[in-house]
Amino acid sequence: MKFMRPAFAAASFCFLLSGCNFYLADLLHDSPRQANNGFNYLSSEPDQKQFLVDDEKNNFSFTDRYHIRNENKNPEDAVIGRSVDITSPVQISGIFPHSATTIRDNHAYLRISPGDNAGEIENLLLERLLAYLGEKDISVEAVDAASHKIITGWYSSDYSFGKLTVKKLEDDDDLVEYRTKYAVAVNRDSSGGVIMDVELTNFKSYHDARRVYAEANAFVQNRFASLFLNDYISSFASRASGGAVGADYVVSDPSYYSVHLGKDPNGQYGWVITGPFDSVWPRFIKMLPKYGFAVLFQEKIRGIVDTNYDEEDEEFFQEQGVDNFVIEDDKYRFQMGVHSEGAIITIFDNSKQPLNDDLFLKMYSGFAKALEKELN
Repeated sequence: MKFMRPAFAAASFCFLLSGCNFYLADLLHDSPRQANNGFNYLSSEPDQKQFLVDDEKNNFSFTDRYHIRNENKNPEDAVIGRSVDITSPVQISGIFPHSATTIRDNHAYLRISPGDNAGEIENLLLERLLAYLGEKDISVEAVDAASHKIITGWYSSDYSFGKLTVKKLEDDDDLVEYRTKYAVAVNRDSSGGVIMDVELTNFKSYHDARRVYAEANAFVQNRFASLFLNDYISSFASRASGGAVGADYVVSDPSYYSVHLGKDPNGQYGWVITGPFDSVWPRFIKMLPKYGFAVLFQEKIRGIVDTNYDEEDEEFFQEQGVDNFVIEDDKYRFQMGVHSEGAIITIFDNSKQPLNDDLFLKMYSGFAKALEKELN
């Protein structure tokens, strides 16, 4: 798979000739789409001057043999003036070292070259993705664990991907609301490179609560997939608390016990903690009752903690500043083990079976943040 930075060509000449089947509906006051010189040309009269030729200096030949491609069976349907989208394409950011970005087949891609830490980078990108979705209040509708793909819920934004709220929409009647859903996958290619693949899967737009457009053509798919990836990359960079994005991607305070996504030797997802087992264990036991887990049994030698979970309400999680754990009231077993980075915690259901990947990934972000708060 060859990744190249996208090269974009001007498309305005194409619009004039054929319309290119390329438009968004007239979404009122979308300033990025409006021509600098206005639309006065739409009301101008055609020039009736006679076409003159100097026979002595020019030798024109005329023909009635020509072909103009008819993109619009009805001339009145031709895409002109305000209906033509002149928005510039989106360039995907490339702040990661040894990385490349591209658009292909309406997908936005970030590829990081293979290295010794490819597995860690893959987990880091997926972990940061889950945290990012939580920050943007984008729900996780489904997880395809086999393909490392996350299907998101709806996200409400303006045309530049700025988050819209009900209050913003009520305060500004001219705002156009874009609702989008995505499929995001993080995998490795045949050469070991780590790839993030973003695809726009659903698209709707509304003005004043009325639906005005629902078809995502190639331009719309490319634009919103790129906007999502750019926003994610920007969020990733800003999250490097006190550190920098560099060769190791995140450089942070070594005294800070961070929590990130990982897997145990059995391939089960878990919370990897950059702190020694003996230091993490008592703090973890202390944290559990604060978040609704009654400790029924604990054994440090085997790293086992059996709990009974009584789910808190949404207001509680908001007060704690963490995402809802999403799991239901039930008995759960936590297993803490030694990891190359410190410790790892996995979770099992009431049948002592590993919590399914879909549910774990939905739970991951909120529980990770609660762990970090307690550990630090």
